[in-house]
Amino acid sequence: MKKIIYSLFVLAMAAFTFSSCEDVPAPYDMPTKPETPELSTDGTEANPYTVADAKIAATGTNVFVKAFIVGYVPDKALNEAIFSDAASAEKAPTNILIAASADETNVTNCMPIQLPAGAIRTALNLKDNPGNLKQEVILCGNIENYFGATGLKSVAYAKIGAKEFGTKPGGSTTTPDTPSTGKGSASDPYTVAEAIAAIKAGAPTYEVYLTGTVSEIDYYNDQYKSLSYYISDDGKSKDMQVYSGKGLNGADFTSKDDLKVGQKVTIKGIIKAFNKNGTDIMEVDKNSTIIKIEGEGTGGEVTPKPDTPDTPSAGEGVSIDGTTVTLTNSKATAGESVTLNFADQGFENAQEIKTVTLPDGTTVTFDANGNKNTPKFYTATKGVRVYANSILKFEGIKDIAKIVMQCDSYSGTKYVGNETATITFSGKTATYTNIFTGTTGGGVQLRVQTIEIFYAK
Repeated sequence: MKKIIYSLFVLAMAAFTFSSCEDVPAPYDMPTKPETPELSTDGTEANPYTVADAKIAATGTNVFVKAFIVGYVPDKALNEAIFSDAASAEKAPTNILIAASADETNVTNCMPIQLPAGAIRTALNLKDNPGNLKQEVILCGNIENYFGATGLKSVAYAKIGAKEFGTKPGGSTTTPDTPSTGKGSASDPYTVAEAIAAIKAGAPTYEVYLTGTVSEIDYYNDQYKSLSYYISDDGKSKDMQVYSGKGLNGADFTSKDDLKVGQKVTIKGIIKAFNKNGTDIMEVDKNSTIIKIEGEGTGGEVTPKPDTPDTPSAGEGVSIDGTTVTLTNSKATAGESVTLNFADQGFENAQEIKTVTLPDGTTVTFDANGNKNTPKFYTATKGVRVYANSILKFEGIKDIAKIVMQCDSYSGTKYVGNETATITFSGKTATYTNIFTGTTGGGVQLRVQTIEIFYAK
């Protein structure tokens, strides 16, 4: 009897439980994984990825990307991006930044592109091609991590404007070789006039041969062992500049005296127009090679330059030892000093620097001197970058006898300013100018980390 009563009790409880469950609300929907945004492009040649879609895709081989060139990364950190051309950089950057808008200045909206050595880097880098800034470009490469972000590496093909460089996947090389016959070949080199006409008609992207007579030796670059000089057909005018060229058969130059005005030279190199302050300068691009030199040089008859104000002798009072730049006032004896360490000033990364006051009241003022790239502090290099022709003005509490600047080095380059930099002293004031005399590029930056100012005894 007890067993029967117990069984009935269990059945009643079960019925109550099931009826109670009917009043329990239905379970809420379980959360699901967020959906991946749909791509509007597919990375093919016919429908290249946008920057946004390339970032969503995050991986891919031989994909096409289409965007605008907006800047470059000068060192190792993406947050040091420079949104301008690299005309004042000491050497051509090996990358560019692209974005959906030509006016983009937020690095998070950009995609870094690694430029391989060769025709593509030569054609796209922003030092040799400042006019590429804000131009639309189509690239083909592999989506990979670059500068800690989604980037494009192993770029095999590029198109900017109507010009194509490199090789499309499965296609043939689009950049032609140096011609073996016809105008611009070794057997029939351009005259200077013909080379200029070829540039104006749409400069070839490959190396050509041309012959001209040296009309002026402009500048010897000790770092690259190269010469910048001018040539013309008559040897009397500066019709075309050979920028940072190499010597006979690619040999290093050792001084300005290695080449003479009046000598006839046959050169192999890339010819182009370089725009400086709105004026096109016809030039043979850097790293050209002299194939033949004829004559001993006569001294020539160069069209005189307009009169210009005198400037201090190049390098006078400026000495460089490793990464130390010393500015010396020969009319004063150094005594007590005061030191400025830029890493201790609390500056933010990429902060523009104007005037810094030392502990005793002496000031250092940075002046871009009309340049687009202004002096800025970078945390990675712990110093301030001073570009071509920029000025440092020192205002002391006493007469200044000497200034010692410790500078940065990176990848074998010592960033100690140009050899042609100048210093002038006038009592309590000293003015340093990172003078650059070339017509393209900007020579060597001054990346100053500390400054010690010595007062006169």
